Amino acid sequence: MIFIILIKIKIEKLEKKILYIFNEKNNQIPSIYEVTKDYLNKHNEIFNELIILKKKDFSENTINTKLTEKTNTYKLIHNELNFIFKVCNKHPKINKNHNFLYVKDIIIEISFDLWKRLELYKKIVKKFNNLIFIKNITIIWLLFPIEKKEEI
Repeated sequence: MIFIILIKIKIEKLEKKILYIFNEKNNQIPSIYEVTKDYLNKHNEIFNELIILKKKDFSENTINTKLTEKTNTYKLIHNELNFIFKVCNKHPKINKNHNFLYVKDIIIEISFDLWKRLELYKKIVKKFNNLIFIKNITIIWLLFPIEKKEEI
């Protein structure tokens, strides 16, 4: 039983770290916006959806939304960033801008770290939920009522 509680604590710490990394990645959006401002035509149209998603993320942060609830917003932000990078890769002048390359590398590095932590999170939650299932089919569930975690 103590093992289950320790895993639950580990999951909660990992959730906080993942949320922190997501915020770190999303805080790079204004940098990308400013660096590309002079190079892209219809700049505001390209960034419109991303800015809306960034505002949604900000509002979710103020009400302390759980990771499982914020995942959809983060997926949409990730897709919009990919779109912006594809648009930027078509402009040779942007690809020579050192500030753009630096911010792009930071975002890619953060995304890679995030991906690794999300994979770890999924594995741990799956193991945790299996242990909860075993606990629930034994008599232990009467003594320690712990619920399953939502999977991403």
